Amino acid sequence: MTFELILLAALLVVITLLAILYGKYTGLKRENAAMKEIIEINTKTIENLKASRVAVKEVIENFSSHDDVMKLVHAGKSVVEIAETLQMPENKVEMIIKFDKIKKEHPKTP
Repeated sequence: MTFELILLAALLVVITLLAILYGKYTGLKRENAAMKEIIEINTKTIENLKASRVAVKEVIENFSSHDDVMKLVHAGKSVVEIAETLQMPENKVEMIIKFDKIKKEHPKTP
């Protein structure tokens, strides 16, 4: 009878330990899922910041080219001629011209 009690007590200890370990495993599993979600959000944020950086760089470059492009437009040059003269892609010249047109159509109000 004593051996059976010892075996039963050992079995209860093992079951208790398994329950505790399962609870910790479940908690770690939830934390792991939360961490993966945080990493995914951070990755997307970094990608968006990199894209914004590129967009800002392009805007700055367009502002620096804006006056030159518009002088040539007012001189009657075509998009192709302006692109060749300023050594820039035609689509960039077109974008600067469109931006200027939008800016003139919607003037900033004080």
